[in-house]
Amino acid sequence: MIGNMFKMNGQWFERATQGIPMEKWRTRPGEDSNPLVWIVGHVTVSRAYALKTLGGQWSAPWEQVFARGAKMLRPEEYPSPEEVQRAWREVSEKLTATLPTASAELLAKETPKGSPSLDGTVKGLLNFLCLHETYHMGQLGYVRKSLGYGQTVG
Repeated sequence: MIGNMFKMNGQWFERATQGIPMEKWRTRPGEDSNPLVWIVGHVTVSRAYALKTLGGQWSAPWEQVFARGAKMLRPEEYPSPEEVQRAWREVSEKLTATLPTASAELLAKETPKGSPSLDGTVKGLLNFLCLHETYHMGQLGYVRKSLGYGQTVG
């Protein structure tokens, strides 16, 4: 089930980012808003956290740039939109391959204190990360529309 929800988010991601020129990826819809490149980098890092929780591997030198609460950078300081898109697709492939192999034992394992798990287990953490990602898919749709490229769904 969680795999299907991550898959749906991946489809929304593709729709939300399709047809937007790379030079628009660093445009912020408001002075205090994040650009597409930040949102995509952030959900990529979040998806990588899900992957790592399941024992998978992934890293990028810019991971901390997209961490929760990270200081907003000047647009040119972010990695290229092409780079974050490639990273999203790489992490997504790995997560899609890893999710079905997760054992019931692993999913029932307790997460460290302070983890954003919905129920204190790895399964609850994955559920939270998917919910978090869905929230940001909505942001991608909002930014897409604010840039004049239409709505993502509907």
